[in-house]
Formats: sequence, structure tokens, C-alpha cells
Amino acid sequence: MKTTVQNTSGAERFFGYLPPHGQTIANGATVEIHGDLRSALAAGRNRYGRPTELKALDDDCDAGDICMLELAEECCSSSSFSA
Repeated sequence: MKTTVQNTSGAERFFGYLPPHGQTIANGATVEIHGDLRSALAAGRNRYGRPTELKALDDDCDAGDICMLELAEECCSSSSFSA
């Protein structure tokens, strides 16, 4: 699973909850996070799990400052797979 986050705020912004230690994203630009960002923040993996980071993510989503797209990776992409 990967999470793609796009800055839709209208300006370059720093998003402190993005791994590994927060990221600055230009307006309209995207970053790819390995794993499910919301689950990582909620579960407390690594330094994450603080309620304030999950709330900040929710607030940015509600305000339209970011757009998140979660993508499941293909599991059957082996060259030996035959249909």
C-alpha cells in the first residue's frame, strides 16, 4: 500500500505529520508515502501516533489543503504469472 498526498492549499506548506520528520510540499506537488498514512498515525508506528498529528491530517483534509489517494500495490505482477 502506498499513500499519495497532494498539496492543494494554494501555497507551499510544511506538513509536520508526514514521515519521516514532516515535509514541505510545493502547491500542487505530490509526495508518495510507503504504507497507509492514516493507519501509521493512528497506530503509533515509529514516532507517530500522537493524537495531534492525526487531528492535523483530518483538519487539512476537511479544509481542502491536502488530497490523499491510497493505492494498493499489485500482488500478481510476477513475470511467471499466467492467466
